[in-house]
Amino acid sequence: MAKAPKQAAEEETMDVAPKKGRKKLFIIIAAVMLLAVVAVVAILYLFPAQKPKHGGAAEAQGGAAESHEKEVQATFVELGTFTANLMHEDSDRVVQISISLKLSNPKLEEKVKANSPEIQHHINMLLQSKFPSDLATLEGKQKLANQIKAETEQVLGLRKISPTDLPGTTPTSNRGISEVLFTSLIIQ
Repeated sequence: MAKAPKQAAEEETMDVAPKKGRKKLFIIIAAVMLLAVVAVVAILYLFPAQKPKHGGAAEAQGGAAESHEKEVQATFVELGTFTANLMHEDSDRVVQISISLKLSNPKLEEKVKANSPEIQHHINMLLQSKFPSDLATLEGKQKLANQIKAETEQVLGLRKISPTDLPGTTPTSNRGISEVLFTSLIIQ
């Protein structure tokens, strides 16, 4: 049976209408999502994240601590590479060590450079007084670092008493030299 032309036209529009509606709905959803992403990016760009603020006194202390951290940044000064004979009965043993100083007071950098020959002399003398067993353990290396720190502080005038006058002392106060760093250490 043949369908009436009017009825056939209605069935065709029903098939086409849902397809066009889905396409329009998809385009609208995509446009809304794109607009939301653009809005989020614009908000993040215009209003960068800020640290949450704490109450009055805590905020003042935090601000002071942050400004102090910015002012006092560590400065590193390389003292160079040292090669020294170690004390050993049977054969010749040698240590080769590269040393850097971490300074908490950047003003000391020029003073360290100006006194570099004297600092190097004291470090060489200290290294030549060591046995290989003294440098074999982590504790021994830390003790050597403390002794180098004490000798350097003595040369720079940051200590009143010579480290050799007080055997076994380890410098604990921060007098401008934060750490002695061994960037290389070889014992042969």
